[in-house]
Amino acid sequence: MKNQAPFTVLAVAVLALAGVLGTASFVLGFGFGDSPCILCWAQRLGMALVALIGIFILRYGPKPRYVGLGILLGAYGLYMAVRHSGLHLARDVGQGFSVELLGAHTYIWSAFIYWIGVVVMGVLLLLFGEGPLEGGTREPGKLGRAAMAIFLVTIAGNVVQAFVTAGPPPYVGGGDPVRFSFNPSHWAWTFEEYEGPGPGWRGRWAIDKPRLAGLPSDPQQGPLAALPGLAIRRRMPIGVALRGEVSALAAAPDGERFLLTTDAHAVGIVDPTFTRLERSTVVDPAYSVDLGRGFVGAAWLDAQTVMAIAENKSFVLLQTDDHADAASNFRYFLVPTTQWRELQLGRFSTVRARMMYVRSLAYDAGSDSLLTVAVPNRQTPKLVVSRFERGDLTLSEEFEPGLAPGAGLKLATPGRSLGEYYVSGAAVADGRLYALSAAYDTLLVIDLAARQVVGAYAIPGLEQPRGLALRDGEMFVAEAGGRLAVVERPALAPR
Repeated sequence: MKNQAPFTVLAVAVLALAGVLGTASFVLGFGFGDSPCILCWAQRLGMALVALIGIFILRYGPKPRYVGLGILLGAYGLYMAVRHSGLHLARDVGQGFSVELLGAHTYIWSAFIYWIGVVVMGVLLLLFGEGPLEGGTREPGKLGRAAMAIFLVTIAGNVVQAFVTAGPPPYVGGGDPVRFSFNPSHWAWTFEEYEGPGPGWRGRWAIDKPRLAGLPSDPQQGPLAALPGLAIRRRMPIGVALRGEVSALAAAPDGERFLLTTDAHAVGIVDPTFTRLERSTVVDPAYSVDLGRGFVGAAWLDAQTVMAIAENKSFVLLQTDDHADAASNFRYFLVPTTQWRELQLGRFSTVRARMMYVRSLAYDAGSDSLLTVAVPNRQTPKLVVSRFERGDLTLSEEFEPGLAPGAGLKLATPGRSLGEYYVSGAAVADGRLYALSAAYDTLLVIDLAARQVVGAYAIPGLEQPRGLALRDGEMFVAEAGGRLAVVERPALAPR
């Protein structure tokens, strides 16, 4: 081929990739003790293969299968870099994983390097011209031969580092590697990456979506022993038509109306008999903020303002308005409405409950704040209460409640925990959070000031409870199948 410019550019690119791999292994690894995690190794492997494809082209010409494979490897590397970066980008300022270079950690540099690689591939295709890509063995030239030699040296260094830090098969490396050392007594080969929920886009970070079906319902099998019982006084159908199945409810401040939400993003206000629908709408779940698979919690903030929350802690703040403009509302609601106005779409951000979904929402008028209770999962089997100030809807506190001394509560056996409860309905009264668990049909009463469970009650016979509202001396519980259970409210001493 007469045009040598593409091969010169390619040789420089291979040298650059070899330099990156060599710096990572010889300087950061052998020099400073930095060890790659399993995702770092995946990114290094991609870089090595891209460089190897470049060497093939230098030796055998730009055959289409080489060029195509190089582009595919570049796409693979970009995916791995984005996946790795996505685990850490949301951390606080200056925080990250492993070594920082010029203000960016290595996984960010990886994404940048792969992006440059894809750009170079595009430039090479332009330089090769309009004709068919040429094949055939060719002499690489001095620059090409230098690139090959340096590539082999850097690969050897990475092979040594990989053996020391990751180990031979079936070891595959660790998520949190130890400092590099040539001393075998310091090597930490592990099988930890085989653990977890199985294959998935998020790997070990995959969290199962919450579901109420299949949860244990017998209160006597729960983590708390010998609980007093609360009786279901009566049941009644929810006699209003809303899109989807009722998934949460809340009582108005005056107790004369109830807010209902559904798993199809519908919101409705009904009378105390649950037979007359005052107003309703369906929120657009995909506009701006992803509202997940439906609403799972509801709260009434004042006479006109309500909030509905999805399991991913995304929320919508609505206000009743009899003079709303239907045309302006088009972007917010799936059905035309002149009765509602959307105030805000947003997302609650948490710390302790960050890797957990929620199934409840409650409003505390005393502190003018909203509360969620996270549901446990295999990675985080905890009971976490989060509070958000109404003024800015920002996290103000999080805690895992303990058992109050003197409350007469104890765990059934050692090893059990409050993290086994699966709160699917919540309400606040008199500084106490009433948290209803769909697992073991148990009501927990949590003193918000003391952050302690001061009471727990069994409510046998509930059918997948998914909402709780307090009114006078009764508790209203939304159940599967569009029914409502009215339960006696426990008598508690004033705070």
